[in-house]
Amino acid sequence: MSTALFNAAPRKSLVTHVEDEIRMALIEGRLEPGTRLVTKDLADSLGMSITPVREALVRFAASGVLTAEPAQSFRVPTMTVAQYREISEIRKSVEGLAAFNAASQISGKEIAQMRVLLKKYLAAKTAKDQHLALALNKEFRFVLYAAARMPTLLGVIEMLWLKAGPGFNYLYPEVQSASGDHHNYDDLMRALQEKSADAARAAIEHAISDGARIVIEALRQREEPSAAAK
Repeated sequence: MSTALFNAAPRKSLVTHVEDEIRMALIEGRLEPGTRLVTKDLADSLGMSITPVREALVRFAASGVLTAEPAQSFRVPTMTVAQYREISEIRKSVEGLAAFNAASQISGKEIAQMRVLLKKYLAAKTAKDQHLALALNKEFRFVLYAAARMPTLLGVIEMLWLKAGPGFNYLYPEVQSASGDHHNYDDLMRALQEKSADAARAAIEHAISDGARIVIEALRQREEPSAAAK
């Protein structure tokens, strides 16, 4: 068979692929705050040349999601308590709005999908499988947000998760918040079943607040030794 039947992947597609991989790693909390991303190492792990990888990383740096450093490297920013608290307050507003609108529009199929994801998520937390739990939580929440049928709002939420996502690592490995998650998500599923917009918004706002308290406490503990060393 002649190889002429196949076209080489366009460079744009390669850049998009790299962007998608980094985006998911950030949103799912697989990249911890302070993680250094070296262009060549990332290119090698993805099995491609440096050029599309560098272009994708530069785009994330331009939007403030990553910071550029010398020697063709980038870093996941660390976050202060004040910065994380601000993002959490904004998240409550926009994700609460998405939940409010989703409550009246979500389909039975989407609710069933969320129930399956919730069961898997809680099981992963109990098993202390951090990365799987983060991935399932993200998938669960974005089924809800997509059900609002507001693509612009969905894009705003995704950008906020890109910035907040690395901090999600501080929610684990402890499972102490599992009961809180369970309670908030039970309230959410009940609200969706009853098409109660206000209750859906409240459940998501509580979930964000509960998670933010854990992350902020972890950030505070990291800030205190730094301040004491000065």
